Amino acid sequence: MTHMTNPSDTFHAPRLARPTSDLTPFRPGIQNRWTERLAGHLLRRTVIGPTPREIEEASHVSFSGLVDDLLADYSAPPPPAEWALRDPIRRPLTQEQRDTERLQVNELRAWWAELIVNQPLSIRERMVLFWHDHFATQAVDVRRPQFMYQQNALFREHALGNFKTLVQEVTRDPAMLYYLDGVANQAGRPNENYARELMELFTMGVGNYTEEDVGEAARALTGWTVEGRQPLFVGQRFDSGVKQFLGRSGTFTDRDIIDVIFDQDVTAPFLCRKLYQAFVYDIPDETVVAQMAELLRSNNYEVLPVLEALLKSTHFYEDATIGARIKSPIELVAGSLRTFGIQAGSGGEVPGDYVVVLCDTLGQHLLDPPNVAGWPGYRTWISTATLPNRHQITDEIVGGNPRRIRGQQVSFAPDVIQFIRSMPNPWDAIELVRSLGRYLTPFEVDADRQELLLSVLLQGAEVYDWNLFDPNARNRVERLLKVVLELPDYQLA
Repeated sequence: MTHMTNPSDTFHAPRLARPTSDLTPFRPGIQNRWTERLAGHLLRRTVIGPTPREIEEASHVSFSGLVDDLLADYSAPPPPAEWALRDPIRRPLTQEQRDTERLQVNELRAWWAELIVNQPLSIRERMVLFWHDHFATQAVDVRRPQFMYQQNALFREHALGNFKTLVQEVTRDPAMLYYLDGVANQAGRPNENYARELMELFTMGVGNYTEEDVGEAARALTGWTVEGRQPLFVGQRFDSGVKQFLGRSGTFTDRDIIDVIFDQDVTAPFLCRKLYQAFVYDIPDETVVAQMAELLRSNNYEVLPVLEALLKSTHFYEDATIGARIKSPIELVAGSLRTFGIQAGSGGEVPGDYVVVLCDTLGQHLLDPPNVAGWPGYRTWISTATLPNRHQITDEIVGGNPRRIRGQQVSFAPDVIQFIRSMPNPWDAIELVRSLGRYLTPFEVDADRQELLLSVLLQGAEVYDWNLFDPNARNRVERLLKVVLELPDYQLA
């Protein structure tokens, strides 16, 4: 691992006192041109690991059309295997059956990791990850891999759809029914787990309901179990009595209490605040959140118009926003592979398991967030323990150091010379290091960074001596890329 010294020891820290703005449409023009810097910002926030070519091409197309393309739908991928479409194995399980289900969950993780690495130019995978974190469910507790696949497919189908519809579907989702004990919730013995999280973590937030509301919501949620891979309503298990919920009274069902929740003023801002944190900055601008919430309500809780307005707003492209998010392990690992053109899965250079294991090393285990609140994210991704591991992993991706993953030897290396040739002017050492900063990080290369990167590339030679045909060029480029990926700037998106 390359050890860095100043000026790369400190992050470009985002300002905490952000200028208040709004969703005024961003209009590229003479005074505020659509540049590679802004195009890179948009792609880093929507696509996990944009390539330099994608950023360069994005800077030359219609800004508004590019956002529309990023938000466009595309066909769902095939399932990881035939088992994903079969009913779960009936309980109790033999040891062999338990082993089979563990292998299936690992296969599902690898399948999703491959989709992230190989994703097209689209926001879709980032939104699937967003919903997985929002409606956090742990495969280790669900213990039925088919249900986890179904839930992933549900998030994929509704990635940019209607939030209320998604909440209705998640409420009856088999994985969620098992994870938060909905299958044990019946008349006379209400289980409050899902009722509480529905309000606290999924729709309204703490302080906007009472303990009595939790109990009454749990009664309205009774009656649901799972048959095979489908939710099943059993009338005898449903509490048909009158409930008092959020100031309303009635013989409420699950859909009724969701209707009441979506009538509350706090519901739209709750989701919009999380969308803001995911795509802009962890400390929300409440003025912008309020505007997003009004847009969400006026569009009957359709998410697409809100994200379109946000990604096309002047606020999204403010200097304080660019480079203000810390990359999650998935963004760092899968994104680095994608940036270098490394494919995952069948026919690719790395198996999906490789991505899963590396992300797990950095604290993000797909399909198993730490709890129902999801990953805390933001600055928790970086610590004295994880930062050296991050550097080691990006060194490995550039250098192709072999690693054994689940008994399989994984050895690969990007064609670093070909990658450098994709830069606008790879024969000019100064322009080369500037381009790498512009395409691989959210920031332009300043004088200190330029001096550092040139010293790594040239190794004592003069600037005019740089030559891609030099016998040592590959080693120099590999070392340079390792240093760029170890910069604090590269940890930011």
